[in-house]
Amino acid sequence: MTSTLQEARLLAEGMTAAKNGDNEAARDLLTQVIGLNPRSELAWLWMSSVFQTPEQRHDCLLRVLQINPSNEAAKRGIAALQVPAVKAIRAVFPAAAAVLCPFCHTQTDGTQLDCQHCGENIILSCPTCEKPINLWETTRCPCGEGLRHYIFFPDGIDHEGLGQRYAMADRWEAAVRQWDRALAGGSHIGMLHRKLAQAYDKIGKSAEADFHRQVAQG
Repeated sequence: MTSTLQEARLLAEGMTAAKNGDNEAARDLLTQVIGLNPRSELAWLWMSSVFQTPEQRHDCLLRVLQINPSNEAAKRGIAALQVPAVKAIRAVFPAAAAVLCPFCHTQTDGTQLDCQHCGENIILSCPTCEKPINLWETTRCPCGEGLRHYIFFPDGIDHEGLGQRYAMADRWEAAVRQWDRALAGGSHIGMLHRKLAQAYDKIGKSAEADFHRQVAQG
């Protein structure tokens, strides 16, 4: 059986299991789909329905939006979840009614972490002192930490490298956010799943860590 046919069969079985309320079987089947195709929009969307915690569901929906920023179901799901960690991060960022995204040069909401149009990070937290770095203004924190090595205007951010910088500072949740984005980019898939497993272990999310280990092992 070709990998495309296998992916389609596993996805159909996973969706059926989810509809029937068999979350454990659905997670196993959808994990296999993602192992074959980490950019399967439907697999990540259905995976969000079979996890238990808001954080787990949020992570899956974020993957959907990284693959397809226009997915309305994922947008509604994230808005409804209101994950505490995301709200806490946003709370420390100064509000700016409208800013010009340094990547796509489109006016966007400066109170959000990501550009509403291209989806790229426009606010990052400093790896050293955790203060916000507004990328439409600067790539250097007042404490002296500079992120210019990871940011390339207008091309985007080296999410894998920036995630490693956060990991070196024991900022594991920030590392997860960056490695998630790098994973959506489609390179170094196995290595990124292993890094995400390590990061989730560090922040005490064993289910997510086990999921990424399984995918990494194929």
